[in-house]
Amino acid sequence: MKLIDNINELSEDMTLEFYEQMFSALADKTRLKIVNEISKSLDKSLCVCDLEEVLDLKQSKISYHLKKLADANILITEKHGTWNYYSINEKQIQVVLSEDTCCRIL
Repeated sequence: MKLIDNINELSEDMTLEFYEQMFSALADKTRLKIVNEISKSLDKSLCVCDLEEVLDLKQSKISYHLKKLADANILITEKHGTWNYYSINEKQIQVVLSEDTCCRIL
């Protein structure tokens, strides 16, 4: 999904599609736990190995959920050597939660 700076510039149909993709990505307990753990971390960034310990899940399962969140631009991926670190895309989250834009078509 493309990063959206101003949702007011989208058509009604595209706006609904944007919210559907964002909320679909967040509509999973494991993905919500991932976002929560990243937000609680000191560096606001975690790798799969960090999340494995906290969530007690296999690397493949966590990677699957991280990809869903990254594809929706909820998470930003940064490569550090051989490791990928994930942080919350604050700008995208603000677009979703902004009173000026949230569900403006409803």
